[in-house]
Amino acid sequence: MSSSDQAARTGALLAPSADLGTLSVTGPDRGTWLQGVVTCDVGPVVPGVGAWGLVLTRQGKILADMLLVASESAVHAGIGRAAIARAQDYFASFLIMEDADLVDDSATLSWLALHGPRAGEIAVRVAPRIGAAYGAVDVTGLGGAALVVARGDEAEARRLAIAEGAVAASDADFRRLRVERLVPEYGVDMDEQRSPHDVSLERRTVSWTKGCYLGQEAVCMQDMRGKVKRRLAVIRLEGTEVPAAGARVFDRNGAEVGETRTAAASDVFGAPVALAFLSAVAAATGTELVVEGVRAEVVEPR
Repeated sequence: MSSSDQAARTGALLAPSADLGTLSVTGPDRGTWLQGVVTCDVGPVVPGVGAWGLVLTRQGKILADMLLVASESAVHAGIGRAAIARAQDYFASFLIMEDADLVDDSATLSWLALHGPRAGEIAVRVAPRIGAAYGAVDVTGLGGAALVVARGDEAEARRLAIAEGAVAASDADFRRLRVERLVPEYGVDMDEQRSPHDVSLERRTVSWTKGCYLGQEAVCMQDMRGKVKRRLAVIRLEGTEVPAAGARVFDRNGAEVGETRTAAASDVFGAPVALAFLSAVAAATGTELVVEGVRAEVVEPR
């Protein structure tokens, strides 16, 4: 197992600099307003405690995913740059009577992400030394934290995290971890055509106990009916060749059942692995598949 694999599972992996913009919500109503427009429970989001959620259309389709981290005076949403302008316009259309303001702080704030069981411990030590906001945010299921730092302080934040024991990840390291842990990237593995159920995020980014939010009716109906046509899953392939994105996937009878997205060579699985959109039936763990002539199997994240 590589040092980065080990760090993510027993220590802390410092992800490559996140390509995230920042929307900051301020004002007395910031928490209650956000609670109604994102899928995660914003109630527990305070300094030190963050969240991972989605922005949905009224039809329950994903406009963006986001990390939420609170400072004393704001809640900061880290959103991929490709989606941030659309998310800001969408949010602004629902900000009417509330005592809250929405500001694009992308030019002044940056994000660092840590993954692994020691991530929170390291974030707690680093954040006060550079005046950063931070919150525990577990994206991979292995533990995690996110820091919001002033632009220009990223290098120092990374230096401090590494000094505390974090292992810096390359782009390839983090891509491999995403595939192994079934963490889709917006614009790569999911887009505005997909619902939380389609990308296997309905139990990780959606609160089933809080009040109403945009897109809730569609998400709840899909959950109650159990009608998911396609599902994002992890597949393990035989051999050593990593499939290209868009490789066709077939079942044992030769029927086409899906296609691959992000893929990587994995020491944890001892084989190439890929995220693949599959028909709901084919996405069941243990299903035997063929990817462009190579045998494969649906596996649980590891």
